[in-house]
Amino acid sequence: MKTMRASFTFLLLAGHPVLAQDASAWDGTYVGLLGSDNSGDMLYNDGGAFDLDGTTVGLIAGYNTSNGPWVFGGELSYSKGDVEEVGNPNFLFTSFFDLKGRAGYAFGSALVYGTLGVTASRWTEFDESFSGNGILYGIGVDYLVSPRVFLGGEYILRDIESDWNVDGDTLDADLGSLSLRVGLKF
Repeated sequence: MKTMRASFTFLLLAGHPVLAQDASAWDGTYVGLLGSDNSGDMLYNDGGAFDLDGTTVGLIAGYNTSNGPWVFGGELSYSKGDVEEVGNPNFLFTSFFDLKGRAGYAFGSALVYGTLGVTASRWTEFDESFSGNGILYGIGVDYLVSPRVFLGGEYILRDIESDWNVDGDTLDADLGSLSLRVGLKF
């Protein structure tokens, strides 16, 4: 009985409580680069439908703050490239400007997060330029490779709508973007 009690006491004293992850390594301002592979579809109100495909490159800038293991922040991104209608190179998205809120959880050097925001796009059709706006949402993971440098991946979905001519024609584009990111924290 004494041995059991001593063993039980030892286990109680030797064990230590699990403390919440400290996410303060993610606090502060950051900037970086991204490259994206984009695909999706577009539907015109007259019934025309097209697949979308293409790549973009861009810049990111944001700010994070932490509370225990949780990280909250905002991010701006601008990307440029050619995301065109498959089979119709006369139509293509040329740029995206995104404003995103982010909320995530830190696991060691990794930050897993969700994002929600708004997007503004530019696209051309037969060299005439138009704009479209919408919402975006997605998930991502960033990993600290050093105290100031991170690598990451993000998948976002954009739902873009546009009134694109004087006749009141509209389009709706659903575009998924898989991005690789590299950034520098300050």
